[in-house]
Amino acid sequence: MIRFSGSRKEFGEYYGARLKAYHHDFYSHTNTKTLRKQLSIYQKYYPELVAEKIAAAESLHQNPDFLLYEDLASFVDAQRRRVNPHQHGCTIFAVRENGKVFVGRNYDWLPEAREFFERYDLNITGANRYFAFSDESVWGRHIGKRSRKIYSEDTINEYGLYIGLTYSHIDKWNYGLAPAHFLRYIAEHCSTTRQALGVFSRVPCAIPKNFLVADAKGDLAIVEHTSRDYAVVRPGNDGVLIQTNHCLAPKLQPLDRVLQHSPATTSFVRAAEAKLLIAKQLPGFQFTDLWRILRESRYIYNSDTIWSLALELTTQRFNLYYDTAMGQKHTKFGF
Repeated sequence: MIRFSGSRKEFGEYYGARLKAYHHDFYSHTNTKTLRKQLSIYQKYYPELVAEKIAAAESLHQNPDFLLYEDLASFVDAQRRRVNPHQHGCTIFAVRENGKVFVGRNYDWLPEAREFFERYDLNITGANRYFAFSDESVWGRHIGKRSRKIYSEDTINEYGLYIGLTYSHIDKWNYGLAPAHFLRYIAEHCSTTRQALGVFSRVPCAIPKNFLVADAKGDLAIVEHTSRDYAVVRPGNDGVLIQTNHCLAPKLQPLDRVLQHSPATTSFVRAAEAKLLIAKQLPGFQFTDLWRILRESRYIYNSDTIWSLALELTTQRFNLYYDTAMGQKHTKFGF
């Protein structure tokens, strides 16, 4: 786990040093129009991140516009070109029972990402302390060999607020924050699900994604974001929420292209399996039930699973599971 404590500028400099150490292939071009629009959004809603990127660029003696475009704007142009057509997985579920809040998460992506995924313990001055889990921006064309870029897929902060994302098959785009930056912003600034939902209500999102948010008091929500609109899904009387890769909100289902993109998708069967396995443990759901669902299931756990998180937010009991050539690894972590 990478542990950092210091100022925003110092974290930017650390980020720049890490890019240099791993021989990052830096951009040498920008789309001026996209960068201008994106910078205006980030300066309004997340100026700290702009300062972080500028500090990184200055430490590298780079033209700041190149790194600003790469990290804060290029994903908009990529989404417009739809450059990432992959069979995406990922399952997140939350259970509220007996005064406790459980979250289970399997992050599924390219198997090569097992070699590169990273865990961060970030304590940046003026922000909440939080853990972030990153695939280091691994994707098919480089599989992480020339990059170590933090791209948060899950965060848990010191207040017990969790937010994680899954892939959405909605073909839309907008100018706005990257989904991973939503996770960082919420982890750094919010302590409750209500506050996190307030962020979604006022800050634009560039790329469609599904977000599951849960806090230590048991407030659970899924935000299904199209980049132009979003819907909030709440748990039923059983206190359970499950998010895979298809839309749950009726108003967004006509936009969902999951079956067109991937006719053999396991999204529906993973959701059904999670629902069944959770129901078998109710009432009386326990922390150890998370491991069985995450790691002994047939579809939720699969050949693309990179990491698993078993979390109990109320008492802050956190476990991480991941696979290596030497077998399954298990790590406990906490504040």
